[in-house]
Amino acid sequence: MKISLGMVLLAFFLGMLFTYQVNFDEVVLVTTFGRATQQSVINQNGDQAGLHLKWPWPIQTVYRMDRRDFVLEDRLEQQETKDRQVVIAKAFAVWRIDDPLQFHRMFRSNAEAEDFLKERLRATKAEISRFTFDELTNADPQKLRLDEVQQALFARMRSDLAEHTCGIEVVNMDISRILLPERITRSVFSRMKQTRQRFAQNARSEGKAIAQSITAETNSDKQRIIAFTDRVAQNIRAQGDAAAAQYYAEYNKDPEFALFLRKLEALEKSLKTNTTFVLDTDSEPFDLLKK
Repeated sequence: MKISLGMVLLAFFLGMLFTYQVNFDEVVLVTTFGRATQQSVINQNGDQAGLHLKWPWPIQTVYRMDRRDFVLEDRLEQQETKDRQVVIAKAFAVWRIDDPLQFHRMFRSNAEAEDFLKERLRATKAEISRFTFDELTNADPQKLRLDEVQQALFARMRSDLAEHTCGIEVVNMDISRILLPERITRSVFSRMKQTRQRFAQNARSEGKAIAQSITAETNSDKQRIIAFTDRVAQNIRAQGDAAAAQYYAEYNKDPEFALFLRKLEALEKSLKTNTTFVLDTDSEPFDLLKK
């Protein structure tokens, strides 16, 4: 029993000495007496994950690197724009190990590689000086040139890395945040306030012009209606005057008889129903009853 357990432990330790495991998300560099070639890179394309054989240390040494993308974010720093304005910008870069052999020769860890990239990232943000303040911060999306800023930063970073054989590839880069210093913020808010006030004044002026147009049109319609009604009233009055002239002409032929007829008409209307009146008989038209 003891011999079997010893054999198992011996096989386990031999396996640890002569084999190594490669995960699917990592790339391995195996050096032989401290030297490595491109053939020493294992699982660079993600198709060699699994168990592999090796000579034990100090003959061969296994270095593991992550195949995944890393995000490196810079700190906020002041940058001057093309028109001498100041903004506070923060950039980020997405990078990965493109050439594990060159990466191993230049860096010993990801932290060392990130320190190297941070210096490049700060230098790359100088591309902001090619753009004006309004092209970086503007309420009108049509005037913004942030896409061009991103392309300029990306091109500058790739050009900078091409001068160094470091095994790093930057797959994306952009500005993650743009802030304004306090004094510029106050100036921007003041300018935005003036712009909004100008828009409001234009809107009020336009509304006033529309109101005046509506009022003028309403007054015109009112005058046309009054003129029309005056003409109709004049026609009615003319017809009434003509009818009255005919009536007065008949009345003037025998005024006493005409007055007698009017009194009879009034008396007929007053006594049309059973009604009791207590009146002075001298009052017209009841003076007729005395006669």
